[in-house]
Amino acid sequence: MQHGDGDDSWVIKYFDNIGNAGNMINLGIGEPDFDMFEPLKEEAERVIRRGLNKYTMTAGIVELREAIAGAYSRRWGVDIDPDNVVVTPGASSALFMSLASIIRPGDWVVIPTPSFPSFKALTQILGGRVVEVEPLPESDFQLDVGGVKSTLGEKGVAVILNSPTNPTGTVIDERAFSEVVELCRERGTYLISDEVYERFVYGVEYTSAAKYWGEYDRIVVINSFSKTLAMTGWRLGYMIAPPHLKTRVIRLQAYINACAPSVAQYVALYALKSSEVDKMINEKVSEYWRRRDVLHRELNSHGVSAHLPRGGIYLFPRIPLPLDSETFCNRLAKEAGVVTIPGKAFGKGGEGHFRITLSASPEKLVEAAERIAAFVERARSK
Repeated sequence: MQHGDGDDSWVIKYFDNIGNAGNMINLGIGEPDFDMFEPLKEEAERVIRRGLNKYTMTAGIVELREAIAGAYSRRWGVDIDPDNVVVTPGASSALFMSLASIIRPGDWVVIPTPSFPSFKALTQILGGRVVEVEPLPESDFQLDVGGVKSTLGEKGVAVILNSPTNPTGTVIDERAFSEVVELCRERGTYLISDEVYERFVYGVEYTSAAKYWGEYDRIVVINSFSKTLAMTGWRLGYMIAPPHLKTRVIRLQAYINACAPSVAQYVALYALKSSEVDKMINEKVSEYWRRRDVLHRELNSHGVSAHLPRGGIYLFPRIPLPLDSETFCNRLAKEAGVVTIPGKAFGKGGEGHFRITLSASPEKLVEAAERIAAFVERARSK
């Protein structure tokens, strides 16, 4: 268990230091490399020309909220009302508003680590105290439910789960999810589930917190259209929240955002209704599955150990040199021209590793693996 404090300004310095040389392979950015699908671009143009460019309802257009609620209800066998859905300018906004509606200064938020940096940062900005739970040893970053249980205490107001996890690609299994839901229910703790990579799952069963919607009234599901539709710049996400929390969130949304971008909402609605777009998403997920296999094979064949992620769009290899993650990634960028993210960015459980995105062609991923291997060999020979 680690209590998170500290200064994260090193991240800005890191990117300033590595520069942006022309021969660099940038595997640091956390977004898909494929473009937004053509049918969605065409729909966006139609929406704009129809004049649907004004403010929408604060919670989002009714049709989109109905589509989201219906999709979750059918998939997970629960009854989610469209009134439980709030469409937001990106999943990060949904995360911020949910935390802002829950946390009071001094409250503890339990975060399994390695984890998406915003979980820790937003909790601290809001005056909360981060309690990091490191993964089970030698488990390929599996969730330590016992660690979550031992850290909740009286001040624990929320647990944040992320599956598939950024940066490790871990998919939390149904048993672990059920146990965490029960822990939260016993203590009256909120469970916030970040599910933005839920389509990027490779050959394993996926579980959403929505499955437990009818069992506990303090579950918040957060998702996004950014990754699946390759529209990260359009900033469109959503949350599914219980009525008492949604009331607080709507007040924040009204004064911070007014509403989510109108055109993006109509495009997302089209995507949810389109079997053609769904097929396109599946094809891209299959491509990322192939890339995962290629990069995992290449790195391990060169002696760079990486576990096989079951989801997400990243690999999280172990650093094969006696260097901390920031130093390793700095030198890798400058000396080998491969941009990655230091594991320390993802909490205490991330140190000793580095994150590589799969958002490049298989050929580029092979080249990156070769550059990494050559850099490691040179560093060892000095």
